[in-house]
Amino acid sequence: MKFTRNARELNMRKTPAKVIGITGGIASGKTTATTALKQSGYTVIDADEVSRETFAQGTDGERSIMLAFPEANKNGKLNRALLRRIISADDDARVKLNELTHPVIIEKIKTQIADFPPPVILSAPLLFESGLSSLCDVTVCIYCPRKTRIKRLTARDNITEEDAEKIIDAQTPDYIRCTLADYIVPSGDSFTEEMLELINELRVKN
Repeated sequence: MKFTRNARELNMRKTPAKVIGITGGIASGKTTATTALKQSGYTVIDADEVSRETFAQGTDGERSIMLAFPEANKNGKLNRALLRRIISADDDARVKLNELTHPVIIEKIKTQIADFPPPVILSAPLLFESGLSSLCDVTVCIYCPRKTRIKRLTARDNITEEDAEKIIDAQTPDYIRCTLADYIVPSGDSFTEEMLELINELRVKN
């Protein structure tokens, strides 16, 4: 068992955790972990999927982003690659986008959580930044070394190492994310087994 609990004082519940939040930086292994959890019968709500559905092409959500970022409006469609570059290079633009999208996503996720029996796994790369952590009884951070994440990103998205580093640097640093989380699971060879072990323990008690 490699997962560790942060030393900070926690709200020591004696009841099972009803909502368990999972987070981690881009290319840290969240999809691998949530896939394993789904296969084990857990209900997983993916904040990225909720976001994609809410702001998909042709939706009111997409139109709201194009109004806020007209430079990313290309012939009536949102140029998402351009938008990613804009918010990676401009902190104010990233804050502006988050303030537009996060409240909408949070409300949709609240509704989804209410629709399922506990425990529910909430996977969100911006779990703390968006305020989604407030919906969770306990939070888990997947930690993956920077070099490994860069390697995964360049292979997955067919981008340069420089671009991968920019994307990673635009996110909250790992040391902050790990400090905020209740548990940390290293993304190693057996991390899915360790994640399942931890989640199985948390569903019994926290």
